[in-house]
Order: sequence, then C-alpha cells, then structure tokens
Amino acid sequence: PAPRPERPARLHPSVTVATVPAMGVPNEVWIVAGLYVVLALAVGAALARKAGGSVEEFFLSGRRLPWWAVGTSMVATTFASDTPLVITGWVRDTGIWQNWQWWCLAGGGMLTTFLFARYWRRGQVMTTAELAELRYGGGDAKLLRFVQGVFQAGLTNTIILCWVILAAAKILGALFEADKVVAVTIASVLALAYSTMAGFWAVVVTDVVQFVMAMVGSVALAIAVWNGIGGVEAVQEAMAAGSIRPEQLAFFPPAGPGSWMDASFWTVPLVTACVFLGVQWWATDQVDGGGHAVQRISAARTERDGLLGSLWYNVAHYALRPWPWILVAVGSLVVLPPLEATSPIEGTVQALDLESGRALIQPGPDYGPVEVDLFGVEGAEADWRPSQARVRVGDVIEPGAVLAVSDPEAAYVTMARRYLTNPWMLGILVASLLAAFMSTVDTHTNLAASFFVNDLYRRFFRKHAADRHYVFVARLASVAALALGATLAWANDRISDLYTFFLAFLSGVGPVYVLRWLWWRVRATTEIVAMISSALAASALTFGPKIAAGLSSWSPSFAWLAPWSEVTWELGPLSEAGQLTVAGRLILVVAFSTTLALLVTWILPRPNAERLVGFYRRVRPLGWWGPVRVLCPEARPAGDGRAV
Repeated sequence: PAPRPERPARLHPSVTVATVPAMGVPNEVWIVAGLYVVLALAVGAALARKAGGSVEEFFLSGRRLPWWAVGTSMVATTFASDTPLVITGWVRDTGIWQNWQWWCLAGGGMLTTFLFARYWRRGQVMTTAELAELRYGGGDAKLLRFVQGVFQAGLTNTIILCWVILAAAKILGALFEADKVVAVTIASVLALAYSTMAGFWAVVVTDVVQFVMAMVGSVALAIAVWNGIGGVEAVQEAMAAGSIRPEQLAFFPPAGPGSWMDASFWTVPLVTACVFLGVQWWATDQVDGGGHAVQRISAARTERDGLLGSLWYNVAHYALRPWPWILVAVGSLVVLPPLEATSPIEGTVQALDLESGRALIQPGPDYGPVEVDLFGVEGAEADWRPSQARVRVGDVIEPGAVLAVSDPEAAYVTMARRYLTNPWMLGILVASLLAAFMSTVDTHTNLAASFFVNDLYRRFFRKHAADRHYVFVARLASVAALALGATLAWANDRISDLYTFFLAFLSGVGPVYVLRWLWWRVRATTEIVAMISSALAASALTFGPKIAAGLSSWSPSFAWLAPWSEVTWELGPLSEAGQLTVAGRLILVVAFSTTLALLVTWILPRPNAERLVGFYRRVRPLGWWGPVRVLCPEARPAGDGRAV
C-alpha cells in the first residue's frame, strides 16, 4: 500500500480560507441596553421591600393590578427574544401560513377572555395546580396538585427557559463579538437579580416598559427593511426570479391539483394548517388560560380587570404584534439566500467547526483529511453564512452531502444589522430583544418558583412557616429553575423544534381542562392520566427512535429495541418521508391521551358531589353540574348565561 502522506493529497478546488471581518457594535446600542438594565435593577431594588412582605405580594402583586397592566404583561411575557426568530424561520422555511400554529390559539384565548378568566379570578388561586384541590377535593386531588407542581416547576417552565436562552445565544452571536456563554449568563443573572428582589412586581413593571420598546423597535425595523429592499416591487421580482416560492407568501397553504375528494388535494401543508385550526387550539394546556395568564388574571384587582386584561392581550398578541416580524422575514427572502455547504468527496467527517467555518473529511486510509471551507459558498457574507450543522463527527457521507446550512432563524438579526442604520433605533431594538429575554426569564423563573413553593414546598413539606421563609425559598427555587433551563439549552440548536415539541407535550390535557369547568364527572384521576399519557406519548414519538437506537447499540440487553429505532410512518399527509409531521404527532398524542382519560373517567365511580360544593359556590360555573347544584341552589352562575 502507498504510504500515508502527512498533508492532504487532494483538495477540492473550492477549498479556501475565509476571512470574516469584525462587525463592531455602535456605542449607542450599548448605551440604550445599559439604560434598560439600570432601569430593571432599579425597579427591583425599589420594590424589594414590598414584594418580600408576603407570598401573595411576591407572586401576585397583592392582587392589585389594573386591566392594562394585566394584559400588557401577558403580551410582553409571550414576546421572548426567540419569538421574532421563530417566526422568521417559519416564513423562510415554509411560509407565512405556518404561523397558524400559534394564531389558532386565539380560539382558546377568546374562551379564556369571555368565560374562564372570571372563573380563575373567582377561584382566588395562586397557580393552576392549586385549582386541583379546590376543584376535586380528596386524596387524588392532592396527588394531582403534587404532579402538576412537579411538571410546572421542573419541566414546562424549564423547557420554555431552554428555548429562550438558546434564542439569546443566537442573537448575541449575530450582534456582538462576545462569548455567547458568558453573555447569556450575564443577561440571565441580571434578570434573576431584579426578579428575585421584587418578585412579580418587578416582572409586571419591566413588562410594560419592554412592550413599548418592542413595538417601537420592531415597527422601525420593518419600515427600514421594507424601504431598504425596494418594497413590493422587489418581492415581486424575487418571486419572478424563483428566489421566493409563492407558498412562502401564502396566508393559507394552497391545495393540491385534485378536488377535495381526491387524495392529491390534501397536501401536507394544507392538512397541517387544518389540524392547527381544527385541533391545535383546544388541544393545549393553555386552552383555559395557562400558567402565565392565570397568574396575571389572579393578580387583577377585580374580576372585570381580569377579563379586560385578557381581551387586550388577545388583540395585541394575535392581531397587532406579529406583522412587523413577518414583513422583516419576507424582506430577508429577497436579500438573504438559503446557503448550503456541501462535501466535495465521499468519506468520514473527522471534524466540524462552525466558528471557524472548517470541516475535515477523511476520504480513506490512503489519503489525508480534506479541509472544506464552510464559509466559501456562493452568497455567503460576513453576517450571513452556514452556521447550522447537518452532519455529526463520525458520519459517513457521500459526495454532495450537506455539511452545514444557514440558520433561517438568525435572518431577523442579520436584517437588523444591515438595515437599521440609525444607531439609536438599533439600540432600542437590541434593548427590546434583551428586555424580551429578561422578561421571559423573570416570568418563568417566578412562575416555576410559585409552583414549587405554593404547590410542593408549602403544601407538602413545610406548611406553617413565616411568609419571609417562603419568599426566601422562592428566590432559591428561581435560581434552580434558571440553572436547569440553561443546562437544557446547550443541548439544542433549533428553537422551533423545541416549540413544536412543547405544544405536543401536554396537548392531550386540553379537552380535560375545558371539561373540568363544565362537567362534574371529571375527576382528578382524569387529569393525571391525561397529563402523564400526553407527556409520555409526545416524548416517545419525538425521541423514542433515537433513544432506542442508542440503547440497542450500547448493550445487547437492549437489542429488542432495535426495530423501534427504524420505525416508519405511513399516514398520508400526516407523515412525510416515513416521519410524522407536526400535525401527525399532535393527532396521535391527542387521540391517545384523550381516549385514555375519558375511558378512566367512565370506568371509575362518580365523584362525591358534596366534595364539589365548595368549588361550585365560589366559581359558579356553567355546564352539567346537576347533582352539585341541587346541594347549593343559591349558587347560580352569575352573568355567564344559563346553567344546564
């Protein structure tokens, strides 16, 4: 055999060394961002004494918030730094219609506004888990409260923190020449500092400021981008040139060529959008409010303030706020082409460094590794280049295999750097993204702590301590929640994948959450079964094949899992290339968990109506409450219509 050379024997002609110039950050950006940080810390220091007085002050602002603060805080906290990035990625990957994945949730938002908001306010609970014992009573209700406390404190809120931290890392990577780990850590610690000092008071006050900054910054960017690219004419020219597909601008995905009775009519995008509109809006754990909305409704000073706050949130969240982001995403399609760095040869991936833009491919034992420049593709620039890996070290690849692609979610920040030339406006936009990040961090660390303290620690471990002790424990729990979310963030690289998994994770509880307000037969066991079966089904469908493959290759004892690692799905438009679509996974999770929950409800004996009297008297809900209503005829539904 020929001796192995010390240097690569063959190099692809396109292999070059890319030089990426530093982009620099205007001083005005640092000034505006610094002013916001100072304001947030000042708010925390000013309100620390008030928030530390009691658990209710720390988590609910003493139940004294007006409607505009309630609604604005809801809008602000749902605008995390990941939100414009996710929407930009959806528009670039599939089209504007992909936003129906969250627009459809407006249906549940209207239910919350005109029905459930007043129920939550009447219930006078601090968290959604606390409702369990009020609604059901008995030992199984205690178990449900414990399970929900664990889920909300240790899983759902930490998953949200995970993708928010990931988004912040992407933004910092595109805007600043700073170590992302250090920068995200500093921003997280700042958010944790003022939220642990002043609790929910700091969350609400900074939310109001953040909402104003976010709207000003996003609208200014949309105007700058639209003028910079040449407006509608530029978009039409890009469509004519083929760089923009018509379906990317469609408000609803187009149907296939056949009639609606023909299988060709039901394309994957069309079926996906129909599932969003027909199933997704009620198959979610937020159909009757959700943790962050319930916290704010419970903090409202009156039932009317809770209702009006929820209404303002839905109008601003769904109808006003997303369109500047969508305009920026459409503009990015004109000037930022999707990029792919491919391998010129067959071989094994030896190294892949996205920071330096280099990959090493080992073609065989007789040749040295070939160095491939990932940044040397056509259309790549200093601020727009392949940054997402599509292979892993050790993979065997064919010629032309995609090694890395440009990140569609990072296009939003790239457009901001290019077109928002006024440094003060860029500073407002950057500060609004920083504020959005800190707002979501403070909300979900505070919310996770409220579940831990109110539904686990105070309820099951230490019941009669002083309020100051519980506030101290809440501050420690906030730190733990953030640490867990940060740990998960560095194991992921795509925000939208985390978002779609989260929607499926507890999608099966949606029908049960509606029925528990309307039907006396729903038991605590119904909720427990729906919650656990939904989480397990979503996790199995999402991660099951990967886990099975890893275990079966790790030990012969797990060889029986090998078939599961190779499972394929053939469900028509609910699957694609043997894999479940987002809609397909949702349908299977909802069908499995809802069927199981209703079956358990039917098999188990009817609940004791006397245990439900306290809940019915306090909340006075509509629905099928005949046996309970007989025991308290004076408690008629107030202002909600006619009871069944």
